[in-house]
Amino acid sequence: MLNLSTESCAQQSATEPAGRAGFRCVLRMQDPMLIERLVTEVGVFNADEITMARGLAEEACRSPDGAGYYFLFADGRAGLEGYTCYGPIPGTDRRYELYWIVTAALAQRRGLARALLEATEAQVRARSGTYLFAETSTRADYAPAHALYAALGYARFCTVPDYHGEGDGLAIFGKRL
Repeated sequence: MLNLSTESCAQQSATEPAGRAGFRCVLRMQDPMLIERLVTEVGVFNADEITMARGLAEEACRSPDGAGYYFLFADGRAGLEGYTCYGPIPGTDRRYELYWIVTAALAQRRGLARALLEATEAQVRARSGTYLFAETSTRADYAPAHALYAALGYARFCTVPDYHGEGDGLAIFGKRL
């Protein structure tokens, strides 16, 4: 395990589901910086996306209730090896969105993303969520993410061409939990 301070941004409440599969679910003060480093090192995200990933964690740190964002962290010997960020979709009935799922290059192709996503699904179910949605790019370098979603039973509900930019569309995946 990574030896980090135990100071957390938001304390886990007695009613909050515990982390599964050895994942940490309490956000710590240093996590925004670790998330930024991880998302940068993966090499598929642009500067705005990297800023957004760090910003969600910072926002959750500033809010006593996590600002509606939940996290699962895979800490390893090399540092943060992966994480998910998810939360309820405002204005919906028990629908959740997977905002981020990222694994370090050294942890890829070893089942970490699958384990993180399955644990996230369990967390959403524990919060009475009935659907989990993921919005992602249609670029070729996102093919592993698309394959992961398909392997875990997610349907591709729609594609919006050129959504993010020319040649970079939006794919929306979802799964009834």
